[in-house]
Amino acid sequence: MSLDLHVLFQIAVVGIAAAILSSLLKQSGRDEIATLVTITALILVTATVVTNINDLFTQIRAVFSNQ
Repeated sequence: MSLDLHVLFQIAVVGIAAAILSSLLKQSGRDEIATLVTITALILVTATVVTNINDLFTQIRAVFSNQ
C-alpha cells in the first residue's frame, strides 16, 4: 500500500511543480518553454503510469499462471 501512495505522491509532485513552473514562465513571457515544461511533465507522468500498469499485468499474469 505504501508503494501506491508513493506513486500517487510522485505524480502529484510532478503535476504541482509543472503547474507552478509553467505559470511562472508564462508570466515572464516564455510561453514556448512553459508549453515544453507541461509536455515534459505529461510524458513523465505517462511513463510512470505505463510502468505501473505493466507491473500490474505482470503480477496478474503470475497469479493466473501458477494455477
